[in-house]
Amino acid sequence: APPTAFWFWRQVLIAIAHFPPRPRLPNTLGDGLVNGFIDDLRRATRTLLRAPAFIALCAITLGVGIGAATAIFSLADPVILRPLPYEAPERLFVLWENDEQGRRSNLGFATYADIAASARTFTYTAALGDWQPTLVRNGSAERLTGLRVSWSYFRTLGVHPAIGRDFMPDDDAPSRNGVVLISHALWRSHFNGDSAVVGSYADVGGRQMRINGVMPADYDDVLQPASQIWRVLGYEATLPFACRSCRHLRMIARAAPAVSSSAALAELNVISSRLVRENPRDYPAAGMQLVPAQEEVTRSIRPALTALLVAVLLLLLISTVNVSGLQLARALQREEEFAIRAALGAGSGRLTRQLVAEGVVLAAGSALAGALIARIGLAQLVARLPQTMPRLAAVHLDSRAFLLAATVTLSAGLVIGLVPAWHARRRTLAVSLRGARRVGGASHRLRAALVVTEVALAVMLLAGAGQLGRSLTRLLAVDAGMSLVHVATAQVQVSGPRYADNTAVFAWQDQLVGAALAVPGVQVAAIASQLPLGGNFDSYGVAAEDKPLANPELAPSADRYTVTTDYLKTMTIPVLEGRDFESGDNGVSNAPVAIVSRALAHRIWGSESALGKRVHAGEPSRPWYTVVGVAGDVHGRGLDDGETMQLYVPTRRWFFSDNGVDLVVRTNGDPHAVLAALRRAALVPDPGAVVTRLSTMDDVLAKSTAQRTLALTLFAVFAAIALFLAAAGIFGALAGAVAERRREIGLRSALGATPINIIGGVLRQGLILAGLGCAIGVAGSLVGSQLIEALLYKGGSRDVVNILGVSLLVALAAVAASVVPAWRATRVDPITALRSD
Repeated sequence: APPTAFWFWRQVLIAIAHFPPRPRLPNTLGDGLVNGFIDDLRRATRTLLRAPAFIALCAITLGVGIGAATAIFSLADPVILRPLPYEAPERLFVLWENDEQGRRSNLGFATYADIAASARTFTYTAALGDWQPTLVRNGSAERLTGLRVSWSYFRTLGVHPAIGRDFMPDDDAPSRNGVVLISHALWRSHFNGDSAVVGSYADVGGRQMRINGVMPADYDDVLQPASQIWRVLGYEATLPFACRSCRHLRMIARAAPAVSSSAALAELNVISSRLVRENPRDYPAAGMQLVPAQEEVTRSIRPALTALLVAVLLLLLISTVNVSGLQLARALQREEEFAIRAALGAGSGRLTRQLVAEGVVLAAGSALAGALIARIGLAQLVARLPQTMPRLAAVHLDSRAFLLAATVTLSAGLVIGLVPAWHARRRTLAVSLRGARRVGGASHRLRAALVVTEVALAVMLLAGAGQLGRSLTRLLAVDAGMSLVHVATAQVQVSGPRYADNTAVFAWQDQLVGAALAVPGVQVAAIASQLPLGGNFDSYGVAAEDKPLANPELAPSADRYTVTTDYLKTMTIPVLEGRDFESGDNGVSNAPVAIVSRALAHRIWGSESALGKRVHAGEPSRPWYTVVGVAGDVHGRGLDDGETMQLYVPTRRWFFSDNGVDLVVRTNGDPHAVLAALRRAALVPDPGAVVTRLSTMDDVLAKSTAQRTLALTLFAVFAAIALFLAAAGIFGALAGAVAERRREIGLRSALGATPINIIGGVLRQGLILAGLGCAIGVAGSLVGSQLIEALLYKGGSRDVVNILGVSLLVALAAVAASVVPAWRATRVDPITALRSD
C-alpha cells in the first residue's frame, strides 16, 4: 500500500543519513579500499545533507534524464531490442510476392498451397488473413480482432495452447472450419476463466463455432497485435476466393535448422519462376521476398523508437553534464577545505575518492526521482500509443529497465565525481593555499567545455524537433482530397442468419442511412465499404474494355469503395468530370455504373476522357461498369501515401454485400456533439449490431499521423528541457566567472570601464560559448539526421531554415542567461572588490 511504501523509503533515507558503523574488513589492499569507500559514502551523505537545495536541484536535473531514459528504453526494449517471444525466432520469416514494380504483395491461397507443398527449406508454413468477427454472448454483441489462419499457424510460430488442443489438418476444410482458439484475456473476461469452455460452442460471426482451446496468458501475436480469436482458414482450391490472383493472404514460414535465408530465398524464386511459367496470366512478375519476422514486425515503429532512444540519450548526457557543472562549481567553493586536507596528508587519490563518492550519492538520489518519472511517463506513453503496436502488452518496467537505470546511475555518478576530481588534481597545494577562491584558467576552460557540450547536445535535440515539426506541418498541409471538418463516422457491423443473403444486408444498409439522417444536426449521410485515411486495404485490379492487357495481373490496382448515393457529397469529394451517383444507379434494373478517381483515369486512358468507357474489377468474369464520372483523388491509407487510385461502385451493384460498413455523416456544427446520438441511431435497424470506431474525421486524420506526432511531442519536450539546462549551464558559468573576477571587474571599473563595457564583455562571453556549442551541434545534427529520415515527410533532413531557427533560439537563450550575471557585474563596487581577499 502507498503508506507502507512511504514509510519504508522514509526509513531508508533516515538509515542513509545515519549510516551506522560496520565491522571493519581485514585491512588487505582490496578490503581497505572497500572500507575506505564505504566511509567516503557515509561522509558524502552527511556532507550533501547539509545542502538540501543543491541535492534537490541535482535530483530533479539528473532524475529527468534517468527517468526519461528508463521509460523510453522500457518502450523500445520489447519492441525492437528483444527477439520475438517464440521458439527460435531467428528462423521465422514473412513471405511476399513481387508485383510488376518489384514491390511486395500479398499472396493468393493457390500460391501459398504450391509453396507449402514444394518448399523443402521450411519445416512449417502458414497463411493468415485479417478477421473481425462479432461475438454474441449473454444478449450482448462485441466486435473482436483476430485472424483466419491455416491449421499450421501456431506450429509455425512454435506456440501451443495452454488449455485444449491446437488446430489439426482435418479442421482446415470448408465443411469443418467452424473451430476457434481464443486468447487468455478473452477467456477470462467473457468466459469467466472456466476450463469447461473448451469443446463448447459460441456465437461467433453469426455462426455457432466450437472453442478448441485457450492460448497462454503471455502469448502475444505480433503479426496481428491485440488479437483475441483465431479461426482456421478453411480454404480449398475450388473456392472462387482461393485463386492465385485473390491476393488477400499473408504467409509466414519457419526455416529448417541450419538453412540460411539466402538458400530459402533461392528456392522460393525457383518455385515462383515455375508458377509464372505455368500460369502466366496470374502473376505480374516472378520472384519473391523473404523478410525476417523480427524486421517485418518492427518495420513501421523501428525508426521512431530508434530516434527516441538517441534523443533520450542526448538528454541524459545533458543532464549529467549539467550536474557535473554544478558539482564542479561546488567543488571550487571548497578548494580551501581541500587544500587544508591536502596539507594534513590527504593524497590526490583520497580527494578523488571523496568526490566520486559524492557523485555516486547524488546520482543515487536522482535515481529515486528518475524511477518516479519513469513510472508516470511510461504509463502516459502506453496510454497514447495505438493498440495495434506490436508487443505493446510487454511494455512495462522490468528487471532489464532497472538494470539499465542502475548502470546509468553509476555511470552518471562516476562522471559527476570525476569532473571536479580531475580539476582538483591539477591544483597544486601552493596555489590552493595562496588563493583558494581565485580560480585560474584551467577551471574556466573546464566549465566552458561543459557548457559548450551542453549547448551542442541541446542543439542536436532542437534540430531534430524542428525537423519533425516542419515535416509534420508539411504533411498536414497535404490536400486530403476532401473536407474533414464537420464529418463524423462510425463502423457498424451485423451478423447472423438474418443476413444470409444480399437483399437483407442491402435493406439494413438503407435503414442505417435513414436512421442517421434522423439525428438532429446531420445534413447528409452515407455508407462506404471502407474509410479514407482509415488504414484499410481493399483493392482490386481495374481493367478497361478498350485497353486490353496481355496479362490481367498488370491492371492498375485501385481501392474499392462500394457507397450509397450521397457518399461523395458527404465527404465533399469533388466530381471533376461527368456526374455524381443518382438514386437510380443503385437499382438492379439499370446498367452498372462506376466513378473513377482522376489518378486511375489518367493511369488507364492518359489524356483521353474516361466518360462512357467500361471497366471491371478483379476477375474477368466480374460485371462491366460504365464510367459516369471522374472524382478527385483522396488518400486511402495516409497523407504520406504516394499516388492513390479509387473505384466507386453503388452498394447494390457490387458482386457481394458488406455487412460491415463505415457510416459517415456531415453535420452543421461540431461533429463531436452528434457522436452519442449517432451510436444510438446505428442500433435502430438492428439492436444487435456492433458499433466501433466512433469518431470524427479529424480524429481519424490525427490517428493516421499519430506516430509522427508522438515522436515530435517527445522530441519537443526533450529539446525544451535540454535548452533550459543549456541556458542554466551558461548562467552558472557566467555567474561563477563574475564572482571569481570581482577584483578584475572592480579594477576595470576603477580605471574607467563603463557599465556598457562590462555588460558587453559578459554577453560576449556567453555568446561565444553558445556559438561554439551551436557550431558543434549543427555539425552533429547533420551527421545524425539519417536517424529521423524515415519520420520526415518529403525529406527535410538538411533544412537550412530549421538550422538557422535553432541557432537563433539558442542565441536568444544565451543572451537571456547572460543578463543577470551581466547586471551583477555592473553592481561590483571597485573599493570593496579591491579590498576583498
